[in-house]
Amino acid sequence: MLDKFINKLYDTNNKLSLLLLEAKHIAENYNSTELITYIDKEINGYKIEDGLPDYRKIRAQIVVDIKNIYGELTHTEHFFDFSLLSEKIGFDLDDSYVPDGISFLETSLKGISGQKAIKPIPKPLVKMLDETFHYNNKFLHIVAAYHKIPKASLEYILIKVRQNLIQDFQILLKKHSTDNEEIKVSKIENELTLGKDKIFFEKVFVSYAWEDEEHNSKIISFVDFLRKKGFDASMDKKDSQKESAVNFNKLMVNGIQNSDKVIVVLSKNYKLKADGFEGGVWQELNMIIEDMKNSKNKYIFVHFGKNQRIEVTPTVIAGIDILDLKKDQDENNFNLLFAKIKEENIIEFSEVSKEEVLIKKTEIKPFKL
Repeated sequence: MLDKFINKLYDTNNKLSLLLLEAKHIAENYNSTELITYIDKEINGYKIEDGLPDYRKIRAQIVVDIKNIYGELTHTEHFFDFSLLSEKIGFDLDDSYVPDGISFLETSLKGISGQKAIKPIPKPLVKMLDETFHYNNKFLHIVAAYHKIPKASLEYILIKVRQNLIQDFQILLKKHSTDNEEIKVSKIENELTLGKDKIFFEKVFVSYAWEDEEHNSKIISFVDFLRKKGFDASMDKKDSQKESAVNFNKLMVNGIQNSDKVIVVLSKNYKLKADGFEGGVWQELNMIIEDMKNSKNKYIFVHFGKNQRIEVTPTVIAGIDILDLKKDQDENNFNLLFAKIKEENIIEFSEVSKEEVLIKKTEIKPFKL
């Protein structure tokens, strides 16, 4: 039952709100109290005072409606920077909290036609914003304020909840597996035992954006190159050959979750899709960014050196180290790449010596006029 339900979760055509109801029923059958509590909150919504998961705290932009002293509306959804007020009160006003249940979110997203959603700010907070604004603008008042939220950020809540459910039910499946199933699981481990020696293969998943045949072919060659160098490298096209009905969303999630390292190959098309919040690339990158909070060394961002770094780097990861594979090939024979995969330092520093360095003191001469 668990494995069938996990397959349902992978299929994004299945409505998440309905899956949550089924998930609760299954969790109750297995007496998984913590999982039941999580599912209940996602179904019914969170109480802000009890705290929200990080994926429900969204970076937004404050826009306001302004009237003059005659009560005439002079500006609608006008951007105003309240960063100084945020510093003063010790609370970032640009943070928007989304406590609503998944069913409400699904319905709300259907009603959003553009790329931004508008969420009203509570009246007490609007009053505080108006007091600050009116102090410097004597003839104007803020009458309403909103958080302008990227639609993609709201969609990511659904993606993250689905991902969390997949992980939790995979753990539940493993916990309640029979002895025979546990033996099967152990055989899948990336470990070969030869006598007393153990050889460990780094399991590497290569992520990329589909482009023209030349680029896709180069990705295949790159994966094959890594395998020839002793890494258990894989990609969607390799894994999809094992199945007749391919679920690429499942392949993507499995590839990221079940690998020691994930190499993300950046390109112009990857940046275009990520910055435009498009499809699988955007979903995958958000999943990676979220996971990097706990597994920063797991992800390696590279590009093939065909374009400049700025041309292939999504805005959201602009400050992250990105490896130029062409340069690494020509100058280091891919030594930087291999070092990142194996998490080994290239520069070996000496051990700290126990010998103390003696500092020569400057002698102070006796005072004499």
